Amino acid sequence: MKSTILLKYILIVLLYISSSCLLVQAWEDKDLTYWTDEKSDKLYWGETFDNDIYTVEAYDFPRTGIKGQIGTPYVGVNLYKDGELVYSDSMLTFDFFKYDGEVLVKVVDLMPNSDIHWQDDTYEPWAKIEIALRGLPDLDIDVETEKSDDKDTFKLTNSKIPVTINIKNEGDAPLEDVDIYIDTDGLEFYSFTTSTKTHHTEDIIEDGASITEISFELEIPSHMKDTEYNISVNVTGIDQKDEMHNFTDGKEITVLNMINITKTTKSEIFMTDTAFVQLIIRNDGAYAVNNIELRDSIPNYFELVGSSLLQWNFNMAPGQNRDFKYTIKPIKPDMDGYDLPAADATWEVGGIEYDQTCTKPEIIVHGSKILLEKTVSPTQVERNENVTVTIKATNVGDVKASVEIFDNDLLPDNVTIVSGETYTKSPKIIGEENSISLTYIISASENGTYELPQATAKFHDLQGYHSEEISASPEFIAGSPPLLPGETPRPGYTPTPTPTPTPVPSPTREQPGFGILAGLMGLSMAVLLALRR
Repeated sequence: MKSTILLKYILIVLLYISSSCLLVQAWEDKDLTYWTDEKSDKLYWGETFDNDIYTVEAYDFPRTGIKGQIGTPYVGVNLYKDGELVYSDSMLTFDFFKYDGEVLVKVVDLMPNSDIHWQDDTYEPWAKIEIALRGLPDLDIDVETEKSDDKDTFKLTNSKIPVTINIKNEGDAPLEDVDIYIDTDGLEFYSFTTSTKTHHTEDIIEDGASITEISFELEIPSHMKDTEYNISVNVTGIDQKDEMHNFTDGKEITVLNMINITKTTKSEIFMTDTAFVQLIIRNDGAYAVNNIELRDSIPNYFELVGSSLLQWNFNMAPGQNRDFKYTIKPIKPDMDGYDLPAADATWEVGGIEYDQTCTKPEIIVHGSKILLEKTVSPTQVERNENVTVTIKATNVGDVKASVEIFDNDLLPDNVTIVSGETYTKSPKIIGEENSISLTYIISASENGTYELPQATAKFHDLQGYHSEEISASPEFIAGSPPLLPGETPRPGYTPTPTPTPTPVPSPTREQPGFGILAGLMGLSMAVLLALRR
């Protein structure tokens, strides 16, 4: 009786151990048929070579007999993992072994008996050994939203978001028992879409195979601010060793504000033209927005035609459009163009303030544009030394212009014209990047710092645009300027000596009554001398 009970316990333990083994390893070596990263080398006795974390060593070969011959060629192979010996075997040609289902070691070739010449050569056997690593699945997941502009931004006017998922196994082994999970990040499936599944299955995805049939459409929600979503895909499955693999990828998209503003104007005008600016604001959402404040502004070098304040307040129903117009006129040309400022709108819902802006349209203004420069040379001279004044007018616009230069304003005191004219005698026509100039000479009769008056260039073109440009006011110094603390005189400069005035002797001042007093004292001395006698 006791022996029967004991036998039952032994059977139970054996069944438990067997089931545990099955749980630990449900795969067999014969199941492992996908290998990659094959490397081979010709090894002599004691040599090694590596493949990733594995190293093989040819540690043994046959011994030669008395006549220098060997029996069956073989090689003793050691396998190391991370430097630690994990397996050894003696192997013939084409023999192989697999270790832990992770590495395949194969003897490709051995030195034949015919290569042994005992009388002539030292015995140096060799073996060509190959190491291959277990192939693994590697999925490439691509989520596309079929946007032609590749910006992955959607407006409510797009009506829906089409999504296509492509999965390709770019690894070296299949992935089996595949589960595909789709997360739309809260976006709902389009009402008329053909598929609303977020879980798909596949028996196997072979290496090199692709899955391209997963596609669906999503609704575009109404938001009062730009909102980002991440459509993600997670794929799980097992490999040849029943090990689990997990692959994830996704696509970020942006659903734009339901309030949309568009600002447009002419792309090119001339200086005598005006530009018409139009603002269109749309409510693409599913509900009304009240008390919207829309504001715009005028860029530099433009002026507003009319009396608009460029500020509007209004309400908008779902799907409603509003448009506003005004006119601007250029003040200065620029062939590189001006960026008009972005208009902006603000509104409040439930105590939260929202806003929206628009893009900045560019406008090119054609016309003649004169750059006027007035310079002096040198900027520091002696008294009465000549100073050259140059005024140069350059057309930096893209339209020819007729230009005149005037520099007739009064010069500072003590400065006079030595030679030359201070104005052009007749207009000159200059094209793009061309220039005209005039030069005259002045001098200063006294020491000091002198600021010259501004010059003026008057011009017009054949489009009827006319204007004038003012130069800066250059300065020059006559004589030696007073030195600042710690400053040394400029090199090579000898100041003009200032004559020292000749001293004039001061007249002797006579005190009143001094002569009379001296006479009385002399008379008293004479009387005293006479009495002593």
